[in-house]
Amino acid sequence: MGGTRFRCYANEETMMRLKAKDERLNWENLSYQDLAYCESSLAFFNAKGMRFCLPKFLIFDILETQILKAQNLSSPDVVFTLISDMHSEYQLKRFSLFSIEQTACVIAFLEYKLANIVQDEEDYFYIKIKEAILIWSQILNNIKQKGNSEYNNCG
Repeated sequence: MGGTRFRCYANEETMMRLKAKDERLNWENLSYQDLAYCESSLAFFNAKGMRFCLPKFLIFDILETQILKAQNLSSPDVVFTLISDMHSEYQLKRFSLFSIEQTACVIAFLEYKLANIVQDEEDYFYIKIKEAILIWSQILNNIKQKGNSEYNNCG
């Protein structure tokens, strides 16, 4: 993630050096500071990037109050990424590498947000989260029916 913020400003050699510093093996090594600094990165991840980074973003969102106190960092809006335009081919492709477990985790996260954050059933986000849970549940059913094969062909 570190190299992405310099993409428009650095030459090829600098980009390669920065890219080499990006975490690619263990999402748990991503720092909350980098996530906060690159908060818009969720909008640009491809399927592999989304599968790799989303767990840390979900944890950051859930622990935001504690992290805000300890590190003075606010979490990026991961809910928006998980509920917006979920019928589009673009969004579906970005989540196409998710396993059954990862998809179930997204559903559990959205249910948590619905139960703990949104109070008004007429609220826009309440409605959008409910709709997204239905879509994610359908995605989960599709993965289960297809044995995950169709959802692992994104490159």
